[in-house]
Amino acid sequence: MTLNIEEIEVHIRTYRSLLKSAGEVRILNLIDSHLTMNSILQEKGAGTEVDIAAFIYCLLRLPSPMSNVKKIILGQSYSVFEKNGFGTIEKWQEVAAPGRRRKMHFDGKETLGIYIASVTDVDDVITLATAFQIEWNKFHDKLQDTKNVEQKAIELLDSEDVKRIKNIWGDDYHKFLTAIKFRRVDFTIRLLSGSYNEYTKATQHWWNIVESEHKNLNLQERPIYFVSSNTHSITNLLSRFVLAEEKTLIDFLYRLEDKNLIRLWEGISSGDFLASRENFLYYIAKKYARINQEILKRREKLDRKLGIHYIKASKYLDIDTQVIELSKLAGIDLDNRLSISTKHLNKSKALIVNIDYPLGWAAYQVLTEIGQNVDEIRGIYIMGKAATLTGNVGDILLPTTVFDQHTKNVYAINNVFNPQVFNKIFRTGSVLDMQKTVSVKGTFFENKNIIDYWFKEGYNTIEMESGPYLNSAYEFVYYNRYVENQFINLTNSPFELGIAHYASDTPYSKAKNLGVRNLSYEGVEPTYAISLAIIKMIIERETRYL
Repeated sequence: MTLNIEEIEVHIRTYRSLLKSAGEVRILNLIDSHLTMNSILQEKGAGTEVDIAAFIYCLLRLPSPMSNVKKIILGQSYSVFEKNGFGTIEKWQEVAAPGRRRKMHFDGKETLGIYIASVTDVDDVITLATAFQIEWNKFHDKLQDTKNVEQKAIELLDSEDVKRIKNIWGDDYHKFLTAIKFRRVDFTIRLLSGSYNEYTKATQHWWNIVESEHKNLNLQERPIYFVSSNTHSITNLLSRFVLAEEKTLIDFLYRLEDKNLIRLWEGISSGDFLASRENFLYYIAKKYARINQEILKRREKLDRKLGIHYIKASKYLDIDTQVIELSKLAGIDLDNRLSISTKHLNKSKALIVNIDYPLGWAAYQVLTEIGQNVDEIRGIYIMGKAATLTGNVGDILLPTTVFDQHTKNVYAINNVFNPQVFNKIFRTGSVLDMQKTVSVKGTFFENKNIIDYWFKEGYNTIEMESGPYLNSAYEFVYYNRYVENQFINLTNSPFELGIAHYASDTPYSKAKNLGVRNLSYEGVEPTYAISLAIIKMIIERETRYL
């Protein structure tokens, strides 16, 4: 697969070279090369008009103190921060972004410290900060001739964009607009250590904590089913805690007075909307838990009884982990659409290791670390979001070919998931199999010409983790470290391999991305359908060992 992406590679080499030689980079010096990429996420970047879709995309993935930040410090672990004079970082205010899971701390003045898991995090922070600075400063220029910043924002943006920004900033909306008016941003990013060794050590320390938290489980000696998904859907489907909470949750739903959600629920109840009643309750339960923690305590009690163990992210990778004992699931009633029994699981010695899916290249590091420290991996199951060039938001995408931009490898896989698996459990969208997937280096590293090329080559799904995971899986099968620029056949792997994405963006056909719109209930049905499929595959495979 050949493709001229010189503008993108030049931009990546520019900031990586600066970070390696000087240890830091001023975002101002990257703007020209960033704009030359013509990213599909920032198509209006070079003009004077505020690219509000790009700006919102960044707002969702950067923390609210960005209005005060001048310096961004990147480090792989607490020890790296400490060695470089930032030993107080854990005492700084912990901050978060709505659309990007990352450990971040703000010193209350002008410095933001960010834990990074791989080179993908560096790429992501650099491009987000650059796009944010470009659009913030254009917005700043637009607000100079007004005293009423809120009225000016209404004139500059359409009503839906104003609503989205208000949803992100909440009560601080006016304060942020005022900050934009009176301050131009000029970020400097410092990388404390860019060595591969530090990323590896951080991953190793993360796994050591997972093992030490539950020594009695002997993770290193037991068969493992590895799952990369999230930390709620699979465990929810195992405990099914919402079934006993339905009345409480529906009473809460009507108190919310959210017309869209009420309409969804009534459509489900009448049969007019083909979504799952149970899945909807999980969605409402998450909202309810924000105001009533007791429901979480009841769920956690049930989880412990079922052998579901949680290990929170530590001072290393921001990846929560769950370890699930299959033997303790014996006899539980699963969703009857799965048509499987759990009675025989009492004889199982296997564990499910489910992680909150990482970003990009960190996927390689995590799976490699686990593979080097456990005796046997019986299955690898990957669930994630992706952009689709041919489907619709909310569809399920099943690849059999994956092109990895990091290594330029093309992988052929025997995907255990197929449309038949989803016949009874997914009815709100389409299941597209035989997909050809591109695993990209970062969200800003695609422009229209590149996407046109992929489309013509038959590639119809864009995401960030499958390629890195398959580079790791390669090392489980072959005698050497992952190769580059090769076609690799993984169809006869000794472990079961399943990859399923749900479509969150349609950048090619409809020019929609998550900066323009928010994925809400559209993502719930495919997420739970894929999670049910993963549970089904694991139990059926384990049955063959018992």
